[in-house]
Amino acid sequence: MRYLLALALLLVAGSAAADGVSRHGFWGDIDIGFGRLNLAPDVAPNHGDTRFYFALAGGYTVHPQLQLGVEAGGWNIEFGNPWDSTRGEGVMQLFAVARYWPTPNSGLFIKAGLGNVSHWNNASGSADGHGAGYCVGLGYELSRFGGTDTYWFLNYNAGRVSGYRPPGGVAQSEAYNALTAGLSFGF
Repeated sequence: MRYLLALALLLVAGSAAADGVSRHGFWGDIDIGFGRLNLAPDVAPNHGDTRFYFALAGGYTVHPQLQLGVEAGGWNIEFGNPWDSTRGEGVMQLFAVARYWPTPNSGLFIKAGLGNVSHWNNASGSADGHGAGYCVGLGYELSRFGGTDTYWFLNYNAGRVSGYRPPGGVAQSEAYNALTAGLSFGF
């Protein structure tokens, strides 16, 4: 949690206004941040912790105030190891997303998304779970320079997966939610 708070303070301290150039054409983003990921399995005890978040997104600007696209991302629970195929665990999302700005030159935007979620685990004896989820969020443009944008974002994600089986456990459903903050680098 302290990483999330430190990142939020850094983002607020470094805020700068957008230069007034409106959005157009195709867009893409790389999102990097930290989030408090909470898992609530039906059988096992609930647990949560601050986790690394990474996402790739892209789409088209339908109007200077509206962008539509696709986002693939998630939280890392255990880092994988290229020399050990039984290491690695995470929650992954594939969402259709929309971002809306109140005015064409506004720096502030709202975000909404909906799509598929999976809880994967490479450990021996585990099974991946799949389901659906959603996200809502806020963002603010910090800078725009040479066709690139930098935003801070704060997202709330939630959903439910079915069929997840931890190593040595039984198949079960589980709910998840996450509050994530970070930086988005766009083009």
